[in-house]
This record gives sequence, structure tokens and C-alpha cells, in this order.
Amino acid sequence: MRWRDLITGMLVVALAASCNDNRKELNYARHSLYDVDFAVVYAAALEATRSLYPNLDENPGPGKIATSWHQVQYANCAGTGSLCDDSTGGMANPQVLAQQQGLGQGAAAGSINSANQSGAAAAGMPTRLAYRKYFIRFDVAVLGGRPWRVKVTGHASAWDPGAAMPSELHGADKPHWLDGRTEALQIAIYKRVKQYAVPMPDDGTDKPDPAELAKTDPSSFKNIPIGAGKQLAIIKDAIAKRDYPSMRPTLAEDVVWSLGGGTGADAAMAMWQADPTALDAMLAVLGNCVSESDKRVACPGGTVAPGAWQLVLEPRDDIWKVASFVKSE
Repeated sequence: MRWRDLITGMLVVALAASCNDNRKELNYARHSLYDVDFAVVYAAALEATRSLYPNLDENPGPGKIATSWHQVQYANCAGTGSLCDDSTGGMANPQVLAQQQGLGQGAAAGSINSANQSGAAAAGMPTRLAYRKYFIRFDVAVLGGRPWRVKVTGHASAWDPGAAMPSELHGADKPHWLDGRTEALQIAIYKRVKQYAVPMPDDGTDKPDPAELAKTDPSSFKNIPIGAGKQLAIIKDAIAKRDYPSMRPTLAEDVVWSLGGGTGADAAMAMWQADPTALDAMLAVLGNCVSESDKRVACPGGTVAPGAWQLVLEPRDDIWKVASFVKSE
């Protein structure tokens, strides 16, 4: 009994020490700047992010990294603390949302693993919750000037049987495991550049970026109908903040997202979220919009070159909507 009590005590002390170390590293990660060349910080952030979430889009110019939606295999992370007991945030074999497009289509996609069914039934879980799927993605940004700041923003979404696409979770619906996975990525980046870390000034701690607070003025879109300008402003802000629920109402239900015949607002959102390069391209064309008629606004106007993107807005029941966003062939 004495030996068992001694071993138990040693394990408790070791666990407590490990938790304290994690907390210290998290505190350093949150309140550190990195006094080294931008390329070193960006490369470390990219390497750490890719090691946990391999499907991503990188843009070193503005210092931004955006992962695709990855499926969370184990949504209920053990413990109630904000840090998960798994450096990957409890994710095993991440799957990109684009690989999930067959959900709900056909017998194979609609089938549910019998073991999952029996397990859910045994646990008394409601059917909808038992079959719900969770997804996670991150925006990582290297901000400011030397010394550089690294900001990590996590997003979670959930898909329910019968739904066309996952819905992003906000406010009270935000899952408890999101913060833990966000913190795990923060620490992973910090570990790679901690030798360059310097304390963040008090006046710069946890202040929101001006870009997050600013809203696009619809009047900044010149010589186009007011209604179209309002929708373009919403689209611009939604892409910048990855606020997909705000963007969805700006799309026509029959929006064309592929010259190969891809149509439908929900399918368009799913494809664009799975491929952040498409949304970056949409953001880029918003600076060159023209009114081609009283029923058509194009960004850019006219005939575009092969390989270039074009966004088109048209009225739907007196409300301007995105009618198409496709790459010319």
C-alpha cells in the first residue's frame, strides 16, 4: 500500500508539474514578440501549423496562413482545462472538408458505421448528436514589424445529418475544445522561435487589430448601384474575417461557382471554404468592379483573360446577389 501510495503521489506531482510547464509556455506564447527576421518567424509558424493541420493555404506577402477545414475525430477532449492532453488537440487522421462533399449522397455516403450506432445507442445519445461531425480551421498571421507578433485564431463548425454544409459555431455554441486546440498551436509555434522571444509591451497586449474593427464603407465601391455596393462590402469584410455565415446570404441560390456546371449556394460555400485560394481571389477582384448594366455588376468588367477570376452580381427579387464567381478558361 505504501509503495502504491508513493507511486500515485509521484504521478500526481509529475502531472501537476507538466500542467504548470504548459501554462508557462502558453503565457509566454501569448505575450511574446519575436526579434528576428520575418522569414524566420513565418517559416516557423508555417512549419508548426502544417505539422498539425497539413492542408492549408499560405500567403507570405501579408504573412498569413489559413488552414482548410479539418474534421475533428475526437471532439470531447479529456479534462476540463483549456489545454488538451494531446498536442494535436485530439485530432487523429485529419480530413479536409473537400473530402466530405459526398456526405448524404448515395447509399455509401449515407451509411453509418454499425459500431458507432450501437455505441451511441448504448450511451443513450440522441441520434442527431451521435452522428454530428465537427470541423476546425485556423488563421495564423505574422503581424507588425520587427519584433514580430504571431496571432492564432481558431474556428469551429458542426455538420448535422440532412444539412447541406457545416455551420460555423459562435458565442455560446463555441465548443469547449476549440480554445485548447488554438492554444496547442500557439505553443507549437512558440517552441520553434522561443530563442528569439522578447516580452510584449503592456500597451500591445490582447488589443484587437484595427483591421478586425474596421468595416468596409459601401460607398467605396464607385459607380455601381448602392445595393450592390452594400453586398460587396459585406463580402469583403466576411472574407477578411472568415465570417462565412455573414457571406452566405449574399449568394444567389443558383450561384454558379464552376464553368463545368457547379451551381448552388451551399455547394459554393463548401467548395470555397475548402479552398481558401478561391476566396483570396474573390477578395482581390473586389477592387475593380464596374456596372455593366442596371442588372449586372462585374468584378472586373468585360471579358477576362484565361485563368482569371470574375465575380458577377445580379438582382434577385430586387436584392443584389452574387450570381457567379468562376475562373475563365
